[in-house]
Amino acid sequence: MAHFIRSGHGPEDGLLLHCMLANARALDGLTAKLAGDMQMLSMDLPGHGQSEDWDTARDYAEMARDMAVGLLERPAHIVGHSYGGYVALRLAVDHPELVRSLTLIEPVFFAAAKHSDLAAFKTYERSSRAFIGAIAVGDLVSAARAFTADWGDGKPWESMKPDAMDYIIERMPLVAASGASIVKDSGDVFDRLSEIDVPCLLIEGQNSPPVMGAILTALVGQIANTQRVEVEDAGHMAPLTHVPEVAALISAFQEGQPRSSEIS
Repeated sequence: MAHFIRSGHGPEDGLLLHCMLANARALDGLTAKLAGDMQMLSMDLPGHGQSEDWDTARDYAEMARDMAVGLLERPAHIVGHSYGGYVALRLAVDHPELVRSLTLIEPVFFAAAKHSDLAAFKTYERSSRAFIGAIAVGDLVSAARAFTADWGDGKPWESMKPDAMDYIIERMPLVAASGASIVKDSGDVFDRLSEIDVPCLLIEGQNSPPVMGAILTALVGQIANTQRVEVEDAGHMAPLTHVPEVAALISAFQEGQPRSSEIS
């Protein structure tokens, strides 16, 4: 069962999807800034926060998608960060009737990068070897160190509190399970991106790894109605580290779209 947080009082419906290893509360700063734009549900991904654990008999991405579908009674504006951005893409291609717009903040759909910049994808693969090797031998602590070094907020592993370390270490199997969908495209998402016909905002950090730019370039080439913007001096964790800037971009994007009441 999906756990979620309600927030906001705006005229539009929204669903927010956080990054891997976080929880819905990580986006509290963003939802506070967007309160006048949308009535939002912020969902905990499977195995995160207070949502149910990942059912290992199921594909992790499909379980996350289905939990999100279960929360939506009508079309909504979907905002996803990192892995949450990939889940948002899955919603758009698998359940287009539930999506009014997409805001993707550095979606980690690495498979897409192969179609725009193979060198950037290969660099990403090399940087992932430490994580993959640690997972292969069951060393979750080393896997957590490697993963947060590449995709964390820049803070040294040793500076984290023990409970935060434990939370991350326990979820390394979830990160590993996500690889089939985001690296190998097991959901056949890339070939269906051209079917997305809702407005899409793509947000990237100026200081993010090159593979993120390659992913967004690939998405721009496939999704017809896209806007691509950059957050100055930000990295992969922009919706947590640069809240006002990211919120302003989303608000401006929302203002340029027709209201639900104007759509017959």
